[in-house]
Amino acid sequence: MSLSKAAKRLDKDPRTIIRAIKAGEIRGGAMPRPERLRWYVYADELPPPPGAAPPPPSSTEVDDLRAQVVSLTEANRLLVAAQQDLLDADRSTSEAADKYRAVARNYLDALAQFMTPGNLGALADPL
Repeated sequence: MSLSKAAKRLDKDPRTIIRAIKAGEIRGGAMPRPERLRWYVYADELPPPPGAAPPPPSSTEVDDLRAQVVSLTEANRLLVAAQQDLLDADRSTSEAADKYRAVARNYLDALAQFMTPGNLGALADPL
């Protein structure tokens, strides 16, 4: 949309809009011309003209949006179930790690008993 139309729609001075474009506050730009730059603003950056109502969505668009809602709801359910599976797996892993630590302690005790001589005096005897 041209700078002059955008200025009228926003009820601002064109220089103010150029500053806003340069600052990145409004999406737009300038095209080089022989005499000077021709400034423009993207139409979707501007509010709709007064009294203009957006067109109602078509039945195809409504059906597409409904399908998206159903799809996203199902994806959300799957994500919740996957999260629960992860929590269950973590719990199982924790229980398995506790069992492994208990077995390792028992093995260490058995090894200590095997390596310790029955008579403390045998510790002084060379092999």
